[in-house]
Amino acid sequence: MNNKELCIKSNNAVFNGFFQVNNLKFTHSLYQGGLSSVVEREVFSRGEAVVVLLYDLALKKIVLVEQCRAGAVEHALNQNDIDQAWLLEPVAGMIDLGESPIEACIRESKEETGLAVSDFEYISHFYPSPGACDEILHLYASNIDSQLVNSHAGLATEDEDIRVVVLSFEQARKMLAKGQFNVATTYIAVQWLFYQKLAMPEYQ
Repeated sequence: MNNKELCIKSNNAVFNGFFQVNNLKFTHSLYQGGLSSVVEREVFSRGEAVVVLLYDLALKKIVLVEQCRAGAVEHALNQNDIDQAWLLEPVAGMIDLGESPIEACIRESKEETGLAVSDFEYISHFYPSPGACDEILHLYASNIDSQLVNSHAGLATEDEDIRVVVLSFEQARKMLAKGQFNVATTYIAVQWLFYQKLAMPEYQ
């Protein structure tokens, strides 16, 4: 579709706590011509974040982090399975004001695994839930020495209690095949590793 049109009529914060929610009013061009009526939506305003898959080619390991996540608490209790509130994910975190994505990758890798990492490969950026949230995730990866990570990490000032989990490539492949991961970024990152990175001729 050519000549798309988009106009924000207003965008106002209606809640500002640990996170922010905005009331957004906008119009957009229609596929069959003309403009839409004013669309009004509440948007969870998250900003931009990085996701970092740490993997060890030499030892054939990947490094993930496990922590209790607020978004999973109610579902876990409703399912009478509190283990479901602890999710297994790549290193991740918000990009601070004035910080570049790479600087955020360095900071978050250190905070969440204790590992000093400086070399990152950019993979992609994407919206995880654009129907209700404006967050953009920047996905990176880094080949590291998995023997150097801490067993536990996290910032007490941010109420983080993190267990660092090192999985063999074989374990991760089996979990992927059985659908045992339950976080989108974990699936995206691990699939990239196995079906894009390691599928390249130099790794065959």
